[in-house]
Amino acid sequence: MRGVAKAIWVAVGLLAGAPGFAADLPTKKSAPAPVPVPAIPSTWRYEITGYGWASSIAGSTGFGALPTLPYYASFGKVLEHFQGAFMGSVVARNDMFIGGIDFVWARIGGSAVLQNQDNVLYGGKTDLTLNEAFITAFGGVRVPLGVPNLDLYGTVGARNFYSGTKLTVSGPFGLFNGTESVNKDWIMPVGGFAAQYRFDDRWFMNTLADLGGWSDSATGQALSSVGYNWTQNISTTLGYRVMYTYTHQDTGTNLAFQPRSFRYQQWMYGPFAGFKYGF
Repeated sequence: MRGVAKAIWVAVGLLAGAPGFAADLPTKKSAPAPVPVPAIPSTWRYEITGYGWASSIAGSTGFGALPTLPYYASFGKVLEHFQGAFMGSVVARNDMFIGGIDFVWARIGGSAVLQNQDNVLYGGKTDLTLNEAFITAFGGVRVPLGVPNLDLYGTVGARNFYSGTKLTVSGPFGLFNGTESVNKDWIMPVGGFAAQYRFDDRWFMNTLADLGGWSDSATGQALSSVGYNWTQNISTTLGYRVMYTYTHQDTGTNLAFQPRSFRYQQWMYGPFAGFKYGF
């Protein structure tokens, strides 16, 4: 009996210590729940702008064997002969990079009487139609100046210029009559800068300039504007813009072995107003 009782007490002791013993045994742990990674907001900002450029134009053009003729039209005159236009830009930027495309297309036409007495066509009449467009694509890297509220980017890119010109010249007394039309487009590399300075949460200033070209062409532009943020996404700008374009391209000779070329030089300048949507 004593042996049986002792065995029972040993069994009871083992059962009582079982929970502690089990707690000391290694157990399979469940995998920890994944820690959610917070979404980092994109630092890129995209801006779509439509604008109107009240540009005056001045320059000269000639092609083939026709003489190079100057022209000038104030914005008021441009409106009189205005036949259509489209202007806009798309820009993307962040704290390090910038890229964008700017596009302008316009068409005007008109006639004039030659007034230069040194010209053999003095008293003659000219009819000129200009159908032109240019598109500028650029990209750049931010210049770390450390100036608060200033974003300055050095930029490089290319400008494609298209000119569709039709010129009719009628000389005095029927001595000379001729009509020629030519469509030309050429691409020029450009380099410059783009900057934005924020006065506060509402007011800001934009500035942009570039220069470029090849041995037979040149181009350059400069603009500056002041803008106001009406909301987080909508703003308007008002500024002034100047653009210069030049090319001289030899096109061979005609049947009389006279040299032929395309000659184009133009200034465009005037105020502009823009409407921008950013997101």
